[in-house]
Amino acid sequence: MQLRAYAISVRGPHAPMLDPTSVQVSDHQLVLLTGYPGPGHVAAALGLSGRLRPDGGEVKLDGRSDAGVLRRTVAVVDAPGITEPDDALPVRLVVGEELAIAGRKAGRKAVQDWLDEHDAAEHADKRFEHLPVATRTRLLAELTVARPEVRAVILTMPDRLGGDPHGWYGVGRDLASRGYGVIITCAETSARLLGVPAAQMGSVEPPEPVQVEPAAPVESAIPIESARPIEKEAGVEA
Repeated sequence: MQLRAYAISVRGPHAPMLDPTSVQVSDHQLVLLTGYPGPGHVAAALGLSGRLRPDGGEVKLDGRSDAGVLRRTVAVVDAPGITEPDDALPVRLVVGEELAIAGRKAGRKAVQDWLDEHDAAEHADKRFEHLPVATRTRLLAELTVARPEVRAVILTMPDRLGGDPHGWYGVGRDLASRGYGVIITCAETSARLLGVPAAQMGSVEPPEPVQVEPAAPVESAIPIESARPIEKEAGVEA
């Protein structure tokens, strides 16, 4: 799978929402797309996923321009005002709604089983807004990839919620290790803290995405205490 956008732009009612921007990602790759916090992040996510027709440029999946295919295979996670959950709802209700959208069983037992499987049972009755940022991002991402046709994931501005960027970056790396193509939109400050090369909104010359190796089987996985710091690991493919 290769998702490639070349010079896509989006006009707003009074000013450009997204200046010409290029970005690309394939299976097992992760790329940051940085820009000033604001509507450009949502415009980029919607344009890349076929939910908004760019005013300029093109978006192709495996060399084809097909908005219907993009909508089915490129998922937008936690976009403000678009796909973010109602923060006042308890986690169990959000999980149930998302499982139903994915065509999965969504009754009380199914929700509890899903939360147990993802080590989140303790959060079941919390309001969604009270989740730690990394936990929120992880749960929403896992609910999104429960949809069978999803092949690429766009995590939209997770740093708007605060917290350590290494948390949500780790979620993106995990998804990429499982074969998804992952784009994370964030502020330039977050990319600098992570020490990761990033594509930039308003630039038509993106860097190479970070290649993430497939996840190791559980029995041969590297113990977490011996893993390299993320800043050093991410720089290998720069």
